[in-house]
Amino acid sequence: MRIKFEYVRWQTVHTSDEYPDIFFYEVDLESERYATRMAKVFSDRSVVPVVEEGFEFITEEPIPEIDEINADSEYYAEIISKDAFETVYASKRYDGNMSFPKKIMI
Repeated sequence: MRIKFEYVRWQTVHTSDEYPDIFFYEVDLESERYATRMAKVFSDRSVVPVVEEGFEFITEEPIPEIDEINADSEYYAEIISKDAFETVYASKRYDGNMSFPKKIMI
């Protein structure tokens, strides 16, 4: 059985309250890794689901592989479960970890 979606939690180094700290993506693995759904989490823990009416995908570019994202010290990404994605996507407030993981550069 082939898996159609991958669920990604992508965190950025916090720089401003007006920009999201964390992005949650539903990535379509059968369509070049474009995201079909996304939620943004801001520093006040508010969650904003992104909706693009009339479009199949909500990203202009494919979502990179986890290793590619994590190669940049300003980002941290991990695969999450569908249930974890759905919980955040349906929420108004994010109760998860907001601290940026410390990266070990080799």
